[in-house]
Amino acid sequence: MSLSDKTNVTTTERDDRKSIRKQKRAHHRLLRDMNIKCTEQPTQHLMICNGGLVTGIKRETLQCVLDPLISKYTLIMPTSKSYCFVTCSSKEDATCVYNYIHGRIKLPGQNGPLYVCYTETVSIIDYVVPDPAFPSGLTLMENFITEEQEKILLETLNWDKCKNVIDLHTLATVWSQLKYRDVKHFGYEFEYDTNLVNPDKPIEPIPQEYKFLQTLFDKHGHKYAYDQLTINRYLPGQGIPPHIDTHSVFEDTILSLSLGSTWVMNFKKEDKKIDVLLPARSLLIMTGEARYAWTHGICPRYSDVIKTENGPTSQERGIRVSFTFRKVRHGECYCDFKNYCDTAKRETFIDDKTASGLESSYVHKVYEEICNHFSETRHKQWPNVTKFLESLEEGTLLLDVGCGNGKYLRGNQNVYKMGCDHSSGLMGICRKRSFEVLQCNCLYLPYKNDSVDAIISIAVIHHLSTEERRLRAISEIVRVLRPKGRCLIYVWAMEQCRNSQDSLYLKSGKKSKESEKINQSKINHERISECNLTLPIHENRMVFPQSDMLVPWTKRSGEHFLRYYHVFRDGELARLCTKISLASIKEVYYDQGNWCVILEKCTKIIE
Repeated sequence: MSLSDKTNVTTTERDDRKSIRKQKRAHHRLLRDMNIKCTEQPTQHLMICNGGLVTGIKRETLQCVLDPLISKYTLIMPTSKSYCFVTCSSKEDATCVYNYIHGRIKLPGQNGPLYVCYTETVSIIDYVVPDPAFPSGLTLMENFITEEQEKILLETLNWDKCKNVIDLHTLATVWSQLKYRDVKHFGYEFEYDTNLVNPDKPIEPIPQEYKFLQTLFDKHGHKYAYDQLTINRYLPGQGIPPHIDTHSVFEDTILSLSLGSTWVMNFKKEDKKIDVLLPARSLLIMTGEARYAWTHGICPRYSDVIKTENGPTSQERGIRVSFTFRKVRHGECYCDFKNYCDTAKRETFIDDKTASGLESSYVHKVYEEICNHFSETRHKQWPNVTKFLESLEEGTLLLDVGCGNGKYLRGNQNVYKMGCDHSSGLMGICRKRSFEVLQCNCLYLPYKNDSVDAIISIAVIHHLSTEERRLRAISEIVRVLRPKGRCLIYVWAMEQCRNSQDSLYLKSGKKSKESEKINQSKINHERISECNLTLPIHENRMVFPQSDMLVPWTKRSGEHFLRYYHVFRDGELARLCTKISLASIKEVYYDQGNWCVILEKCTKIIE
């Protein structure tokens, strides 16, 4: 035997050993994944061990290999797997495919040849990934711009010059090279180390050559004056980790325009996963739940699995450029998605035991101390409360829960009025005025079910320090109401600091020039040792830094007190009321720094 013959034998033996190792690994993987056994005896079923969607092989590529060999077969490519199956019409056809492919055929982009095994059965599921509806608030508009407009946008970018700190527009534009992609910012810089934006530090504004996009946004109903633009460039193999754009940094609607290449973006919320194909020139619109509660990201890979009429296949990625437009938020976020909100996560958690102690010290005891001074400041009825009272029929039995000094128990002799309050001092003032009142806790109203025609509760519920206690108080009000009876509830609004001219609380405060300069970082806090709690003090009569606050009260003597308030966000009171099965919401409105709701008791439980 010649030396060359010995070399060829050695190479063949080495290839055979490698082939056997590959097949054994495939045996174990398939048994583990799908409980399918491989066999050494020829069958109609083949497994291509290292040729699947995950390895970047397209369905069309395998079809080009199989079509010249056999006329009839079924190609099954499970998603998220590195292997696939071929079912032939006969064992003879399967043997032909095995002998031709196994260890011999190398596809473009593969490091080595394909390896094949016979299997007893195959997976009967070709396309496993479901095709659910988009998350609420997610919209995709294809061909949002023309190919010519896409070309113009891409030509405005010169990433190589950016790397030399020379920008196409000005040196003020921020460019950075991240681990997964290249990024450019306009308007405001997004700080990736803190996930925040400094709204007081603008950079180069969005270039004029991009302004036509704002016109297109307006045309389709997205009329935000977008002031922040992030341009990302992704090369094949790059991506962006799953994330939710910081709530307190940007307003609700976010628009992302895809250019260059078609890629897949992954959306996830808890156990829900959705893959969204983003074609070139398409506009992705994220608002509501999709913007606030679903993470979105791009897996770093060189190809994506996409769905076609013939089943899933692999599609190689090119260079993708995205233009993401946002509106910078000035202030905190007041969304409905507290579990995902950075504003809500900064707020105080108060358990029931702490709540009772907090309300005793910073609500009940304070009102006993300030009741006379408080009463002197409470004379005039609020117009919309008076309007509600005047709408009541003659002979109505009205209850004022948290009646204070009884200012709403005056007038209209055709309505029988009674009140209750926790403060014995305020009840004493009411009795001197001959009002029908009793002292009680609003969490436990001492009245029978269905016994009162109408109820008002003005500026009371916001003194309860947990959602459970606030819900119980409203439930007690509804319990006491007769069927078809109505109640009116007022609570302080977080938004009153944005509408200071409409807020009695803010207009009554004396703001100095110095106090106007106080920002959130300088707000004082009160340490409540017996409750193991620290709360901010609302001294500047400007923005509320969070929902749970201590609000000062100063008597004429100069003595200071702090009252606890839970300041309600837009929609919070209404959402709370929807949890009460026996009540329906008739009206919600904003009035003089308060969120207000009118409820009607139903004759049967609302399903």
